[in-house]
Amino acid sequence: MMSLIAAIGKAYLYFVALTSSVSEENAPGFEELKKSGKPFIYALWHGRQIFLIYTHRFSGINVIISESRDGSYASALAEKLGYEPVRGSTSSGGMRALALMIKKLRGGAICAFTPDGPRGPLRKVQPGVIYAARKSGCPVVPIAFGAKMAAVLGHWDEFIVPLPFNRIVISHEKPLYFAESGDIAAQEKELEKALNGVMSHVDARAGFEIGKRSRTVAEA
Repeated sequence: MMSLIAAIGKAYLYFVALTSSVSEENAPGFEELKKSGKPFIYALWHGRQIFLIYTHRFSGINVIISESRDGSYASALAEKLGYEPVRGSTSSGGMRALALMIKKLRGGAICAFTPDGPRGPLRKVQPGVIYAARKSGCPVVPIAFGAKMAAVLGHWDEFIVPLPFNRIVISHEKPLYFAESGDIAAQEKELEKALNGVMSHVDARAGFEIGKRSRTVAEA
């Protein structure tokens, strides 16, 4: 059943991409970092991950996914799209997963975190991604996608699912570097500001507004 749901999810994402106008707008510094071949960390809000799973497919990215049942579905989909899931969260297996991600970063891998996952609070950075950046010396790249038309699932994370025949915008912010000697609370705030900024940018460019141009599934 899990494999079937993952296959359906994969097919849906391909259909959305095929029928939509998809554009990418990146801040200075990202393309240079990507071309350098050096390891770095993608950071994205939990509710803004589904289409990015498609756009960054088959890049060998390591991604932390919770050990919950929902996480198992996400892990199955991620594997079908060429990701390397590392299972764990703040509530279960988190330290083990974080240590493995740091090891992978030090070995030259690219990793991805959802800093407010898996349970929130909404759009509040948890310290794991900052700790990984400080210990590995790797920069963090905030990323988001916005879609003109999207279903908003009635979850804590305002999870959006883009609809077919759409306008979708993706953006990578400039890389952020977090020194190990820096103030962690200030670094968390800096990342929150960057993540909210890139999310607002793609939403404005795509023409998306929660509650106005979308449908909340829980209320449908």
